[in-house]
Order: sequence, then C-alpha cells, then structure tokens
Amino acid sequence: MSKEKQTEEKNDKVVTRYDRRMEKRKKEEEKERRSWKRFKIVSIVILAAIAVSIVFSIGTSFYSRYTVLNKTYFKVGDHDITRLEYDYYFNNMLNSYLSMYGSYVSMMGLDPTMDLAEQTYPGDENMTWKDYFDEMTVAQIQQIKALVDEADANGFSYDDAEDMAAYETEFAAQAESASVSESEYYTLMYGDYATESRVKPFIRESLLANAYYESLVDQNQPSDEEVAAYYEDNKNSYDTVTYRSFYFEVETEEDTEEETESAAEETTAAETTAETASEETTAAETAAETAAEETMAEETAAETAAEGTTAAESTTETAVEETTAAETVPETASETAPEETTETAAEESETASEETETASEETSEGMTDEEIAAAMDELKVKADEMAARVEAGEDFEDLCVEYASEDQKENYGGEEDGSLTEEGTYYGAPTVAADWLFDESRQEGDVTVLESEGLNRYYVVEFISRQNDEETTNESISNTLANRTVSEYVAELAEGYEVTDVAGDLHYLTIPEETETESTEEAETTAAETAETETAAAETTESAAE
Repeated sequence: MSKEKQTEEKNDKVVTRYDRRMEKRKKEEEKERRSWKRFKIVSIVILAAIAVSIVFSIGTSFYSRYTVLNKTYFKVGDHDITRLEYDYYFNNMLNSYLSMYGSYVSMMGLDPTMDLAEQTYPGDENMTWKDYFDEMTVAQIQQIKALVDEADANGFSYDDAEDMAAYETEFAAQAESASVSESEYYTLMYGDYATESRVKPFIRESLLANAYYESLVDQNQPSDEEVAAYYEDNKNSYDTVTYRSFYFEVETEEDTEEETESAAEETTAAETTAETASEETTAAETAAETAAEETMAEETAAETAAEGTTAAESTTETAVEETTAAETVPETASETAPEETTETAAEESETASEETETASEETSEGMTDEEIAAAMDELKVKADEMAARVEAGEDFEDLCVEYASEDQKENYGGEEDGSLTEEGTYYGAPTVAADWLFDESRQEGDVTVLESEGLNRYYVVEFISRQNDEETTNESISNTLANRTVSEYVAELAEGYEVTDVAGDLHYLTIPEETETESTEEAETTAAETAETETAAAETTESAAE
C-alpha cells in the first residue's frame, strides 16, 4: 500500500471515546511525572540547605571552642595566652575587685550587671571598665610569667599539693553554696569551656609564682635600722591612742516631730555606714599587714602608671579563709601596697562623712548664719565649762550624762563607757582632733576644746595614753619594706615581657599613655588624699550619738 493511501485511511479513522480517555490519561500521567520531578528537585535543595546549616552550626561551635582553647588570644613575651587562660585571670581580677569594694562600686560608676565595655571608666572618657580590668589582668599575667620563668631558671622547686587541696576544698564548698555541681561552677566562674582539668594548670602556675615571690621576700628583709627609720617617719600609721570625747552640736528648736525622726533615721544610717567604713578601714589595715607577711606583690596596670609599685596577693590559705569563690583561687592577684590598702576604706569613710554632714546640715536647715553663729557661741561656753570641770577632776563620763541632749543620753552612763575610745587609730579619730591626739607632746590628762565648723560642733577631748605594739609593728614594717623591694624587682622583670595583641581585643593598649595615667590617678586616690579622707570616719563615728 502506498504511503498516501495509509495517510488517507488514518485521517479517515474515527476517534472513539476510549481513545480520548486514554489520551487524557497519558497527559495527566505526564503532568504528574513533571510535578514529581520538580518536587524532588526542590526537596533536595531544601535538604541540602538544612544540612549546610547544621554543619555550619556545628562548625561554628567547634570553631568557638577551638578558638577559646587553642588559638593565641595575645602574647606575653614568648608565652601564648589563650582566651581560656585570660578569662580565668580576668574573672578572678573582677571578682576580687568587687569583693574588695562591695556595694561601693556603684559610687565609682561601675554596674557589674551590665557590659563592662559599655561603661566609661571614671576620669577618662576614652577608657571603659573593661579596659581597666584588661589592663590589670594583663599586668598580672606578665608578672606571673616573669616569676615562673625566673623560678625555673634558678631551679626553684615547690610542692603545691597542700595548697591545691585547700583550693579544691574551698571550691567544692563554694559550688555547694551556690547549689550547683563543681563542673557547672567552673563554667560559671571562668567561662563556657572551663573545666577543672583545663583550669588547674593556671592555678598551679599561680601557686608557683606566689611561692617564688615569698622566697624573694624572705631574702630581702630590711635591717633593724631601716625598720626603725621607717617607723619614725610613719608613727601615726602604727601607734594608737586612748582618749575620751564628747561633742556639743547646734540643734534647731522648730523641728517638727516628723523632721526629728527623719533626721534621726538619716543619722543612724550614716552612723551605720561610718561604723562599717571604720571596721573596713581596720580590716583593710589588718589585711594589708597579712598580705605583706604572706603574699606576693602584683602591680596593677593603673598603679604601674602612677607609682610603679603595688603589693601582694594572698596565699591560698588566706584566700580560702577571707575571700569569695573567685578570690579563693590561688593567684597573684593585684592589690595595693600595705600602706595604701586603707585607700578603699578611706573612700568609704569619706562617703559616710558626707552623708553625716548632710544630716547635720539638714538639722540646722532654716537657721540663718547669724543664728548658727550665736548658737555656736553658746555651745562654746558649755564646752569650755565642761573642759574646766574635767580638768578640775570631775568624771568625764558623768559630765557626758549631764550635758548630753535627750537623744544623746542613752549613749552615756550605761554598762559601756560611751565617751571612751581605746587604742583608736589616727584615721579613726574625729578629723578635728586627730592631729591634737597624735601630737608627740601630748601628755596624760591633757584636755582641749576643738571646733568643727563643718558640722557645727564643739568637741571636748581628754587624752589618756598613746601606745604601740613594737613587735607587731616591726614585723609589719619589715614585711612592708621587703614587699616593696620585691615588688619593684618583679615590676622590672615584667617590663621585659612585651604584650602583643593578637586578637585585637585589648583596646587599652591604644589609649594614649598620658590620658591613661591621668585616669588612673583620678580613679585611685593618692596616699596623701587617703590620709585626709580616712580621717573623715571620725566625725561619722561621733555622729552615732545622734
């Protein structure tokens, strides 16, 4: 059959209903095949994206862990410091600082609950609190590395078993107190990747540095002549006095009952603050002596700029007994020198004094200057009269009961001798009376009347005695001088350990040196200012009678 014939027959063929259904089914099947193909392609793409996301997440987590544990965060000399090691020292430094200053950190402009990098350090708008702690932490690490290197070079050996056991016991107790496991406590204290095994090398290195420092202190004890000369120049810091005191204060006659109660509450609060500050001043002095005897010196970065010396960190036993969990970690923590340790309490005393002065000013509120002057003249007459009666032989405490206002009476004449201060320090005496009491010409039975214009008061003071514990004083001075010598030596060693900011996170290194020094000097009061501010505790202590 010819092709033309076949084509003609095909065109003439009748298309049945069956043929149409089959054709439709074929088209639908083809459509389904194309849809399924598209679905598989899209699914593969989505699954691939999910897989990439999971792998990236795991990779990122692994990278962060690897970075913290293994990559160099910065270098100190030839030593590579990881982020984990840095975080260990940084957190110890921060917690030690917060423990030292307590609630007073807020007065310094520091909020521990906020990002330190977002808080400006006082006195320098270009420096944050993170910069400040970075600087101190790096300085600490510099000194530890320098001491460990020299200890190794000199063949110094040290068995840290006892100190490590003390640390572990204290750390376990702190974890239990926080109601968490020890492993959880390590991460809470030192970061997400901190574990006991990872942190122990840092602890042991700190213990070695501390032990070597103490050996240097033992080797550098001053002569008896040096100790005696130092005492002569700093008698007021070591001697104590026993004396009696009472004050007359201007009071308004128009105070309502509510105003009187309010003033009493404010003064009580100030008194509590004063007592706390006074206690912390004494504690600071005691801690300073203990640190001088038992610890290694560490120069904070701030003090390096201002003075070039600092003092010492406590040993493990001291840390276990006296510090928080962070501080109990045996390390070469940076602290102030013994004679400068009272700076903290000085600032606290100054604040308490300001609160008391404010309460005093409120008491005289509403009075003119002339009225206050007239009232002070009347008080002077009473004060002179009381002083004369004391000199005539009348009992000081009995006179306090007689002259005391209604609010003061409960403080005198009871079981405790309210007017007597035994073994009081120079910095704990009333500001207006400190120099008079510690005048070397002072004799037993000397009586004086002293005016405190700022508080609108007249003090009647009787000197009884001045004393000094020679053995304790000489031991304290000896260790103070030895620590100072070794501190300067270690500071020189540390200067040879150059800091290289590998990660670029140590922003304090870019702050101009002159600005940094100025900031430090403004934030940390000098020793001279310390002496002045600490005496403010006197008047806040006296205000307890109100």
